[in-house]
Amino acid sequence: MAESCYLSFRNSVFHFVRFGRGPRTLIAFHGFSEDGRSFLPLAPALGEVYTVYAIDIPYHGKTQWRESRHFTKADLRDLLTLLLAEYNITRFSVFGFSMGGKCAMYATKYFAPQIDALWLLASDGIKTNRIYNVAVYPAWGRELFKTTIRHPRWLFTVVNIAVKLKLITPWLQKFTRNHMATREKRQRLYDTWITMAGFEPDIAKVKATIREHHIRTLLIFGKRDEVIRPDVGAQFAKDLPEAVFIPIERGHYFIDDRLNPVITEALSYILPPNA
Repeated sequence: MAESCYLSFRNSVFHFVRFGRGPRTLIAFHGFSEDGRSFLPLAPALGEVYTVYAIDIPYHGKTQWRESRHFTKADLRDLLTLLLAEYNITRFSVFGFSMGGKCAMYATKYFAPQIDALWLLASDGIKTNRIYNVAVYPAWGRELFKTTIRHPRWLFTVVNIAVKLKLITPWLQKFTRNHMATREKRQRLYDTWITMAGFEPDIAKVKATIREHHIRTLLIFGKRDEVIRPDVGAQFAKDLPEAVFIPIERGHYFIDDRLNPVITEALSYILPPNA
């Protein structure tokens, strides 16, 4: 049964969902426009092995981010330090889907000696999207992004033309419209993208950490994913002896009950022998 929990953090309050009754700990980070509850369909596969702490990332779910700046990777480190102390957690695994993969990789960096396994599902951060780079890194890109939050019509026009020219798919057109439909959604997109610009991991260092600490790593990617291509995951795993790459016949949003058989099979790879 899922439990809704809160943790005070400076001026803010973090919400997370705790579920499962397993002896191991799993800290999970969701994708954009989702929240910790998104992982509840995976309880049948994860819940016997793990007690899961699924955190609402700032600007999502019930977390109330009240600081006068955007969320940073240092905040993530401090939040996890607080969570581990609050629940007397000494060892744990991390699980990141899409945007949450960046948080999972930074958690691995900061707490490597305590990490048993790293789960990366359709993970962002391994290879950054070009559009994202333009929107958040150069000053002119951020100004254009701010203007688009207030006046998005020009973007919809460009996207419609791009579909007609077959430069992007109808799925990506729908994806853009869904996340830019209201001012509130556009503001969340802006705050999240600006935040995650500070979460770009050095992949060479991430992989070096995995090797040094023998962290078992699992990558699950959708073969039909139009957001994070599956070859990104395959490339990440290929020179990591303790990494397993599993491609599945899905698109990008595959965190649902249909993933449980895949998770169950993956546990045989991710858990240490005789676990």
